[in-house]
Amino acid sequence: MQLSFFLSEDPSYLCSVGHAVGAIVDAGKTDLLEFSLWSDVGKLNLEHCQLLRQRFMSFSHSCPVAFRWLTNLALRNLAFQESDVSHILNTCHNLKFLALCSCVSDFVVLKIDAPHSELLTLEIVTCGFDRVDLIHLPNLRRVVCWDWCLPNPPIRFGNVTRLHNMSLSCSATYDQMPFRLTELISSATNLTILYLDFQDQMIWIEPQGPKLLYPVFSNVRDVYLCNIFYECDLNWTVFVLEAAPRLSNFYLKLCQHPCERNRCEDSAEKVNLLWDQMSSDFKHRHLNLLEITGFAMDDKMINYTRLIMERAVNLKRIRLLDQVPCDKGNAMNGMGSTSSNKWRFPVDQGEKSLIKQKLIDGFSSSAEITIG
Repeated sequence: MQLSFFLSEDPSYLCSVGHAVGAIVDAGKTDLLEFSLWSDVGKLNLEHCQLLRQRFMSFSHSCPVAFRWLTNLALRNLAFQESDVSHILNTCHNLKFLALCSCVSDFVVLKIDAPHSELLTLEIVTCGFDRVDLIHLPNLRRVVCWDWCLPNPPIRFGNVTRLHNMSLSCSATYDQMPFRLTELISSATNLTILYLDFQDQMIWIEPQGPKLLYPVFSNVRDVYLCNIFYECDLNWTVFVLEAAPRLSNFYLKLCQHPCERNRCEDSAEKVNLLWDQMSSDFKHRHLNLLEITGFAMDDKMINYTRLIMERAVNLKRIRLLDQVPCDKGNAMNGMGSTSSNKWRFPVDQGEKSLIKQKLIDGFSSSAEITIG
């Protein structure tokens, strides 16, 4: 059962929904119960968000049966107090999925401590918390944190021993300094999937040596580094390979949008990221796939691909793809922008053959190379 409704100012309306749902689930007529709650106010300020919080907390207290059986919950525009989410998780014993969107706090660190929670997935999108501390969530498998608004790092992990999938995406602002991944995931030793999206803006992580990252990256199998601004050097990404000996699939996506679609007046300055601590004799023996989206016919891309081929000695597949189209950027190209020439993807068979030849020149690699 999936229900989407407003957090109405009329408590009798919310109670009628909660009690009706409670009667159904108490009779054992549904295994999945999802609430998706919306604001009934158009333009919100902090006072409105505080009011919505009061309505929600009152609703959850008034309808314990429905919330006890709740499996999925999506909340928007609530002004949480420090321990509210812990209370929700300790009340909703069956909750597996929790999404917080555009939620705020009065510069409060949101602490989540729910040692008996069954929560599997936590999504935090465009929220204004000072930080989120995941103190104890023993069953948590996946965390998504997108577009955080306050200084880095946005999350700190405590006891999350089963976490295996983490996704971070942010267009960095001027007051968000780059941070080290060990600052937030030092306890997530079972991580297998890592997704980082830089949204064509400043790279907001600092590369680290393998000795520091290995305890966290030792089980990582899939890494996605997305929307790296095109002018940025790419050799820094090799720190991932050095720290993740079991890495199987490495996905890189470059962003080549002259429209600067994710830039705003508060955006951080794009600074080229250089990494000169790569071990000269490093070899990776488990990488199976290298996929680059946004590949172009220039020396930087060719040299980077060859670098990975040199280090990943058992690489089986290389997949080179054009960038994802952008309507605004295409319109700019039509008006005379030089970006289409500057970032050209090999199209005809002759160009593709030339790129393949440049990549394998001097190598005995048996990797299958596909372009397009």
